[in-house]
Amino acid sequence: MKSKTRITAFIITTAIIFILITPIALAKTRQSYLVDFLFENQVENERFGSSYQDTAYSLEIIDYYDIYQIGPETKVDISLFQENLETAIENMFTEGVIKLYDLYYLVKSLDILDATMDTSLETKISEYLNQTEQSEGGYASDNSTSSADMTSTYFVYEIKTYLNEELNFTSIKNWILSCNNSDGGYGGNSTLDSSQLTTFLAVYLIDQIGDLNDLENRTATLNYFKSFYNSDSDNYANYGGYKAGLLSESTLFSSTFYCVGAIKLLDSTQLNEAATLVWVLNHQNFEDGGFSNLFGGTVQGLSSISASYYAFKLLMDFNSLGLLNEDIFMVEFNLIILFILLAIIAVVIVLIYLVWRKRRI
Repeated sequence: MKSKTRITAFIITTAIIFILITPIALAKTRQSYLVDFLFENQVENERFGSSYQDTAYSLEIIDYYDIYQIGPETKVDISLFQENLETAIENMFTEGVIKLYDLYYLVKSLDILDATMDTSLETKISEYLNQTEQSEGGYASDNSTSSADMTSTYFVYEIKTYLNEELNFTSIKNWILSCNNSDGGYGGNSTLDSSQLTTFLAVYLIDQIGDLNDLENRTATLNYFKSFYNSDSDNYANYGGYKAGLLSESTLFSSTFYCVGAIKLLDSTQLNEAATLVWVLNHQNFEDGGFSNLFGGTVQGLSSISASYYAFKLLMDFNSLGLLNEDIFMVEFNLIILFILLAIIAVVIVLIYLVWRKRRI
Protein backbone atom coordinates (compact mmCIF):
# COMPACT_ATOMS: atom_id res chain seq x y z
CA MET A 1 0.00 0.00 0.00
CA LYS A 2 2.76 2.42 0.94
CA SER A 3 4.60 1.56 -2.27
CA LYS A 4 1.54 2.38 -4.40
CA THR A 5 1.04 5.62 -2.52
CA ARG A 6 4.65 6.64 -3.17
CA ILE A 7 4.32 5.82 -6.87
CA THR A 8 1.13 7.85 -7.07
CA ALA A 9 2.76 10.76 -5.26
CA PHE A 10 5.72 10.57 -7.66
CA ILE A 11 3.42 10.69 -10.70
CA ILE A 12 1.49 13.63 -9.29
CA THR A 13 4.69 15.52 -8.44
CA THR A 14 6.13 14.84 -11.90
CA ALA A 15 2.94 16.05 -13.58
CA ILE A 16 2.91 19.25 -11.54
CA ILE A 17 6.57 19.93 -12.34
CA PHE A 18 5.87 19.36 -16.04
CA ILE A 19 3.03 21.88 -15.93
CA LEU A 20 5.25 24.42 -14.20
CA ILE A 21 8.22 24.09 -16.55
CA THR A 22 6.21 24.05 -19.80
CA PRO A 23 6.38 27.87 -20.22
CA ILE A 24 10.15 27.81 -19.56
CA ALA A 25 10.64 25.28 -22.35
CA LEU A 26 9.16 27.89 -24.70
CA ALA A 27 11.58 30.68 -23.75
CA LYS A 28 13.03 32.61 -26.69
CA THR A 29 14.88 35.86 -27.18
CA ARG A 30 12.99 39.14 -27.31
CA GLN A 31 14.13 39.46 -30.92
CA SER A 32 12.65 36.08 -31.84
CA TYR A 33 9.30 37.02 -30.36
CA LEU A 34 9.36 40.35 -32.21
CA VAL A 35 10.19 38.68 -35.54
CA ASP A 36 7.50 36.03 -35.02
CA PHE A 37 4.98 38.79 -34.34
CA LEU A 38 5.83 40.49 -37.64
CA PHE A 39 5.48 37.32 -39.68
CA GLU A 40 2.21 36.49 -37.94
CA ASN A 41 0.96 39.78 -39.43
CA GLN A 42 2.16 39.03 -42.96
CA VAL A 43 -0.75 39.12 -45.39
CA GLU A 44 -1.31 38.40 -49.07
CA ASN A 45 0.37 40.30 -51.89
CA GLU A 46 3.61 40.34 -49.92
CA ARG A 47 2.38 42.89 -47.39
CA PHE A 48 2.36 43.26 -43.62
CA GLY A 49 -0.34 44.54 -41.34
CA SER A 50 -3.13 46.76 -42.61
CA SER A 51 -1.23 49.49 -44.44
CA TYR A 52 1.80 50.35 -46.54
CA GLN A 53 3.20 51.96 -43.42
CA ASP A 54 3.05 48.63 -41.58
CA THR A 55 4.73 46.99 -44.56
CA ALA A 56 7.62 49.47 -44.63
CA TYR A 57 8.10 49.26 -40.86
CA SER A 58 8.14 45.46 -40.93
CA LEU A 59 10.55 45.33 -43.85
CA GLU A 60 13.01 47.64 -42.11
CA ILE A 61 13.26 45.27 -39.14
CA ILE A 62 13.37 42.18 -41.35
CA ASP A 63 16.08 43.74 -43.52
CA TYR A 64 18.15 44.72 -40.48
CA TYR A 65 18.23 41.12 -39.26
CA ASP A 66 18.40 39.76 -42.84
CA ILE A 67 15.63 37.24 -42.24
CA TYR A 68 14.01 37.21 -45.66
CA GLN A 69 14.64 33.49 -45.48
CA ILE A 70 14.66 31.33 -42.35
CA GLY A 71 16.24 27.96 -42.94
CA PRO A 72 14.77 26.40 -46.09
CA GLU A 73 11.66 28.60 -45.93
CA THR A 74 11.50 31.84 -47.92
CA LYS A 75 9.60 34.26 -45.71
CA VAL A 76 9.80 37.21 -48.11
CA ASP A 77 10.19 36.79 -51.87
CA ILE A 78 12.09 40.00 -52.64
CA SER A 79 11.44 39.93 -56.41
CA LEU A 80 7.70 39.35 -55.94
CA PHE A 81 7.58 41.95 -53.19
CA GLN A 82 9.22 44.56 -55.43
CA GLU A 83 6.88 43.73 -58.29
CA ASN A 84 3.80 44.14 -56.10
CA LEU A 85 5.03 47.44 -54.66
CA GLU A 86 5.64 48.89 -58.11
CA THR A 87 2.26 47.62 -59.29
CA ALA A 88 0.60 49.43 -56.37
CA ILE A 89 2.29 52.68 -57.40
CA GLU A 90 1.34 52.17 -61.05
CA ASN A 91 -2.28 51.60 -60.02
CA MET A 92 -2.26 54.92 -58.15
CA PHE A 93 -1.36 56.82 -61.29
CA THR A 94 -3.70 54.75 -63.48
CA GLU A 95 -6.65 55.43 -61.17
CA GLY A 96 -5.63 59.05 -60.64
CA VAL A 97 -5.90 58.72 -56.85
CA ILE A 98 -2.47 59.45 -55.42
CA LYS A 99 -2.06 59.56 -51.67
CA LEU A 100 1.32 61.03 -50.77
CA TYR A 101 1.27 59.14 -47.47
CA ASP A 102 0.94 55.77 -49.23
CA LEU A 103 3.34 56.75 -52.00
CA TYR A 104 6.02 57.56 -49.44
CA TYR A 105 5.79 54.21 -47.69
CA LEU A 106 5.71 52.31 -50.99
CA VAL A 107 8.89 54.08 -52.10
CA LYS A 108 10.43 53.57 -48.66
CA SER A 109 9.78 49.83 -48.95
CA LEU A 110 11.45 49.74 -52.37
CA ASP A 111 14.41 51.60 -50.90
CA ILE A 112 14.71 49.07 -48.07
CA LEU A 113 14.71 46.26 -50.65
CA ASP A 114 17.43 48.14 -52.54
CA ALA A 115 15.21 47.94 -55.60
CA THR A 116 15.87 49.69 -58.90
CA MET A 117 12.61 51.31 -59.87
CA ASP A 118 11.38 51.35 -63.46
CA THR A 119 12.50 54.60 -65.15
CA SER A 120 9.05 55.49 -66.47
CA LEU A 121 7.60 55.05 -62.99
CA GLU A 122 10.28 57.28 -61.50
CA THR A 123 9.37 59.96 -64.05
CA LYS A 124 5.69 59.80 -63.12
CA ILE A 125 6.51 60.18 -59.44
CA SER A 126 8.94 63.02 -60.02
CA GLU A 127 6.54 64.99 -62.21
CA TYR A 128 3.74 64.57 -59.69
CA LEU A 129 5.88 65.71 -56.76
CA ASN A 130 6.97 68.80 -58.69
CA GLN A 131 3.31 69.69 -59.06
CA THR A 132 2.90 69.75 -55.25
CA GLU A 133 5.67 72.32 -54.71
CA GLN A 134 4.46 75.64 -53.32
CA SER A 135 5.92 79.08 -53.96
CA GLU A 136 6.55 79.66 -50.24
CA GLY A 137 8.91 76.71 -50.11
CA GLY A 138 7.05 73.69 -48.75
CA TYR A 139 5.04 70.95 -50.44
CA ALA A 140 1.31 70.20 -50.44
CA SER A 141 -0.41 66.87 -49.88
CA ASP A 142 -1.52 66.65 -53.53
CA ASN A 143 -1.27 68.54 -56.80
CA SER A 144 -4.68 70.16 -56.40
CA THR A 145 -3.88 71.77 -53.03
CA SER A 146 -2.20 75.16 -52.76
CA SER A 147 -1.16 74.99 -49.12
CA ALA A 148 2.11 73.46 -47.93
CA ASP A 149 2.27 71.34 -44.78
CA MET A 150 5.10 69.83 -42.76
CA THR A 151 4.33 66.13 -43.19
CA SER A 152 3.94 66.45 -46.97
CA THR A 153 7.20 68.39 -47.16
CA TYR A 154 8.90 65.57 -45.27
CA PHE A 155 7.41 62.91 -47.54
CA VAL A 156 8.49 64.75 -50.68
CA TYR A 157 11.99 65.34 -49.33
CA GLU A 158 12.42 61.64 -48.54
CA ILE A 159 11.03 60.46 -51.89
CA LYS A 160 13.13 62.89 -53.89
CA THR A 161 16.19 61.86 -51.91
CA TYR A 162 15.50 58.24 -52.88
CA LEU A 163 15.16 59.34 -56.52
CA ASN A 164 18.45 61.28 -56.22
CA GLU A 165 16.73 64.52 -57.20
CA GLU A 166 17.79 67.98 -56.12
CA LEU A 167 15.66 70.22 -53.91
CA ASN A 168 15.76 73.92 -53.13
CA PHE A 169 17.07 73.58 -49.58
CA THR A 170 17.07 77.32 -48.87
CA SER A 171 13.43 77.70 -49.84
CA ILE A 172 12.38 74.63 -47.82
CA LYS A 173 14.36 75.73 -44.78
CA ASN A 174 12.86 79.22 -44.78
CA TRP A 175 9.35 77.77 -45.01
CA ILE A 176 10.00 75.37 -42.12
CA LEU A 177 11.31 78.17 -39.93
CA SER A 178 8.16 80.18 -40.66
CA CYS A 179 6.18 77.44 -38.87
CA ASN A 180 7.86 78.17 -35.53
CA ASN A 181 5.65 78.94 -32.52
CA SER A 182 6.33 80.71 -29.24
CA ASP A 183 6.38 77.42 -27.29
CA GLY A 184 9.49 76.33 -29.20
CA GLY A 185 7.56 73.85 -31.32
CA TYR A 186 6.59 73.93 -34.99
CA GLY A 187 3.15 73.64 -36.50
CA GLY A 188 2.02 71.87 -39.64
CA ASN A 189 2.16 75.28 -41.28
CA SER A 190 2.63 78.87 -40.12
CA THR A 191 -0.95 79.12 -38.82
CA LEU A 192 -1.18 75.89 -36.81
CA ASP A 193 -0.27 75.06 -33.21
CA SER A 194 2.80 72.97 -32.46
CA SER A 195 2.65 69.19 -32.36
CA GLN A 196 5.27 66.60 -31.50
CA LEU A 197 5.18 65.10 -34.98
CA THR A 198 5.52 68.34 -36.93
CA THR A 199 8.19 69.66 -34.55
CA PHE A 200 10.16 66.42 -34.84
CA LEU A 201 9.92 66.61 -38.64
CA ALA A 202 11.05 70.25 -38.56
CA VAL A 203 14.12 69.37 -36.47
CA TYR A 204 14.90 66.34 -38.65
CA LEU A 205 14.60 68.29 -41.91
CA ILE A 206 16.65 71.25 -40.69
CA ASP A 207 19.34 68.83 -39.58
CA GLN A 208 19.29 67.22 -43.05
CA ILE A 209 19.29 70.34 -45.19
CA GLY A 210 20.99 72.90 -42.96
CA ASP A 211 22.23 73.34 -39.40
CA LEU A 212 20.25 72.91 -36.18
CA ASN A 213 21.51 76.32 -35.08
CA ASP A 214 19.30 77.66 -37.88
CA LEU A 215 16.28 76.87 -35.70
CA GLU A 216 14.49 79.96 -34.45
CA ASN A 217 15.24 79.03 -30.84
CA ARG A 218 17.11 75.76 -30.43
CA THR A 219 16.91 75.81 -26.61
CA ALA A 220 13.17 76.47 -26.63
CA THR A 221 12.65 73.58 -29.06
CA LEU A 222 14.70 71.30 -26.82
CA ASN A 223 12.63 72.31 -23.78
CA TYR A 224 9.45 71.73 -25.79
CA PHE A 225 10.32 68.06 -26.17
CA LYS A 226 11.66 67.67 -22.63
CA SER A 227 8.35 68.93 -21.23
CA PHE A 228 6.64 65.67 -22.28
CA TYR A 229 8.98 63.42 -20.29
CA ASN A 230 7.48 61.43 -17.43
CA SER A 231 10.00 61.79 -14.61
CA ASP A 232 7.81 60.28 -11.87
CA SER A 233 9.76 57.16 -10.84
CA ASP A 234 6.79 56.03 -8.72
CA ASN A 235 4.68 55.82 -11.87
CA TYR A 236 6.19 52.51 -12.94
CA ALA A 237 4.05 52.08 -16.05
CA ASN A 238 5.03 55.42 -17.58
CA TYR A 239 8.36 56.41 -16.04
CA GLY A 240 10.98 56.91 -18.74
CA GLY A 241 8.53 57.45 -21.59
CA TYR A 242 7.12 60.63 -23.12
CA LYS A 243 3.49 61.69 -23.00
CA ALA A 244 1.47 62.54 -26.08
CA GLY A 245 0.40 65.85 -24.51
CA LEU A 246 1.15 67.96 -21.47
CA LEU A 247 -2.21 67.03 -19.92
CA SER A 248 -1.97 63.37 -20.88
CA GLU A 249 -1.26 60.73 -18.24
CA SER A 250 -0.10 57.91 -20.51
CA THR A 251 3.16 57.63 -22.40
CA LEU A 252 3.08 56.36 -25.97
CA PHE A 253 5.59 54.82 -28.36
CA SER A 254 4.93 57.46 -31.02
CA SER A 255 5.44 60.41 -28.67
CA THR A 256 8.50 58.76 -27.10
CA PHE A 257 9.98 58.11 -30.55
CA TYR A 258 9.46 61.73 -31.68
CA CYS A 259 10.80 63.24 -28.47
CA VAL A 260 13.82 60.97 -28.13
CA GLY A 261 14.69 61.39 -31.81
CA ALA A 262 14.56 65.18 -31.62
CA ILE A 263 16.35 65.47 -28.26
CA LYS A 264 19.11 63.19 -29.52
CA LEU A 265 19.71 65.62 -32.39
CA LEU A 266 19.42 68.75 -30.24
CA ASP A 267 21.32 67.63 -27.12
CA SER A 268 21.62 63.92 -26.37
CA THR A 269 22.89 64.59 -22.84
CA GLN A 270 19.33 65.57 -21.90
CA LEU A 271 18.06 62.01 -22.37
CA ASN A 272 17.52 59.60 -19.48
CA GLU A 273 18.67 56.58 -21.46
CA ALA A 274 18.45 53.96 -18.70
CA ALA A 275 14.87 54.83 -17.73
CA THR A 276 13.64 55.00 -21.32
CA LEU A 277 15.21 51.64 -22.18
CA VAL A 278 13.45 50.00 -19.24
CA TRP A 279 10.21 51.67 -20.35
CA VAL A 280 10.60 50.22 -23.86
CA LEU A 281 11.33 46.66 -22.72
CA ASN A 282 8.49 46.71 -20.19
CA HIS A 283 6.08 47.30 -23.06
CA GLN A 284 6.87 44.10 -24.93
CA ASN A 285 3.61 42.18 -25.05
CA PHE A 286 3.68 38.97 -23.01
CA GLU A 287 0.93 37.51 -25.22
CA ASP A 288 2.21 37.91 -28.79
CA GLY A 289 5.80 39.18 -28.55
CA GLY A 290 5.14 42.53 -30.21
CA PHE A 291 5.15 45.85 -28.41
CA SER A 292 2.09 47.61 -27.03
CA ASN A 293 1.37 51.11 -25.81
CA LEU A 294 -0.30 49.66 -22.72
CA PHE A 295 1.89 48.40 -19.92
CA GLY A 296 2.26 44.67 -19.26
CA GLY A 297 1.44 42.89 -16.03
CA THR A 298 -2.10 41.57 -15.83
CA VAL A 299 -3.44 44.10 -18.34
CA GLN A 300 -1.98 44.10 -21.85
CA GLY A 301 -3.13 46.05 -24.87
CA LEU A 302 -2.90 44.66 -28.37
CA SER A 303 0.49 44.95 -29.99
CA SER A 304 0.85 46.89 -33.20
CA ILE A 305 3.46 46.95 -35.92
CA SER A 306 3.93 50.71 -35.50
CA ALA A 307 4.56 50.42 -31.74
CA SER A 308 6.93 47.50 -32.36
CA TYR A 309 8.79 49.53 -34.99
CA TYR A 310 9.14 52.53 -32.68
CA ALA A 311 10.44 50.20 -29.95
CA PHE A 312 13.01 48.81 -32.39
CA LYS A 313 14.08 52.31 -33.49
CA LEU A 314 14.33 53.59 -29.92
CA LEU A 315 16.63 50.72 -29.01
CA MET A 316 18.65 51.49 -32.14
CA ASP A 317 18.85 55.19 -31.20
CA PHE A 318 20.42 54.14 -27.89
CA ASN A 319 22.71 51.57 -29.55
CA SER A 320 20.95 48.96 -27.43
CA LEU A 321 19.46 46.49 -29.89
CA GLY A 322 21.55 43.86 -28.11
CA LEU A 323 18.94 43.94 -25.34
CA LEU A 324 16.65 42.05 -27.70
CA ASN A 325 19.00 39.07 -27.39
CA GLU A 326 17.76 38.55 -23.83
CA ASP A 327 15.79 35.38 -23.21
CA ILE A 328 12.29 35.95 -21.91
CA PHE A 329 9.75 33.41 -20.80
CA MET A 330 6.46 33.90 -22.57
CA VAL A 331 3.70 31.31 -22.39
CA GLU A 332 2.53 30.36 -25.85
CA PHE A 333 -0.68 28.42 -25.26
CA ASN A 334 -1.24 26.87 -28.64
CA LEU A 335 -3.83 24.09 -28.98
CA ILE A 336 -1.35 21.21 -28.67
CA ILE A 337 0.09 22.52 -25.39
CA LEU A 338 -3.41 23.26 -24.11
CA PHE A 339 -4.57 19.70 -24.81
CA ILE A 340 -1.48 18.25 -23.13
CA LEU A 341 -2.00 20.38 -20.01
CA LEU A 342 -5.69 19.50 -19.80
CA ALA A 343 -4.86 15.79 -20.14
CA ILE A 344 -2.24 16.01 -17.39
CA ILE A 345 -4.60 17.87 -15.10
CA ALA A 346 -7.30 15.23 -15.72
CA VAL A 347 -4.87 12.41 -14.89
CA VAL A 348 -3.78 14.17 -11.70
CA ILE A 349 -7.39 14.61 -10.60
CA VAL A 350 -8.19 10.92 -11.26
CA LEU A 351 -5.08 9.78 -9.35
CA ILE A 352 -5.89 11.99 -6.38
CA TYR A 353 -9.45 10.61 -6.37
CA LEU A 354 -8.22 6.97 -6.46
CA VAL A 355 -5.76 7.54 -3.62
CA TRP A 356 -8.50 9.21 -1.57
CA ARG A 357 -10.88 6.28 -2.11
CA LYS A 358 -8.26 3.67 -1.17
CA ARG A 359 -7.52 5.49 2.03
CA ARG A 360 -11.21 5.59 2.93
CA ILE A 361 -11.48 1.84 2.32
